Amino acid sequence: VFVWSLKTGGELTRFSQHTAAVKALGWSPHAHQILATGGGTADRCIKFWNMQTLEMVDSVDTGSQVCNLMFSRNVNEIVSTHGYSLNQILLWKYPTMQKLATLTGHTYRCLLYTSDAADDLLCVDLGGRRIIKKK
Repeated sequence: VFVWSLKTGGELTRFSQHTAAVKALGWSPHAHQILATGGGTADRCIKFWNMQTLEMVDSVDTGSQVCNLMFSRNVNEIVSTHGYSLNQILLWKYPTMQKLATLTGHTYRCLLYTSDAADDLLCVDLGGRRIIKKK
């Protein structure tokens, strides 16, 4: 993960702790300095970074490829979608990373689309076979 400075236009830092391609990024709307990143099949981790100190503050092995990450605007929770090998959607309490829900049913990796709805209640996922499921 490369972090660039808007002031200088140059590289500020890079995080190289993931062991596979980073497939997902998400900014916390509650702790503005927190960036979440998700690694691919060989990594399977969600890592959390403090962008003020430029340090990793947590890492969680999810058991499968992380395809997308999204923090809730209303509560301190994060949704992660996954590909190989579990093809599921997970809801986590942040910052404890307690798993609150597991949604299964896809046979291919899960992508994630979320609405910009003010009530933050619409979450739609799109699987590899172009099947849309409304949650």
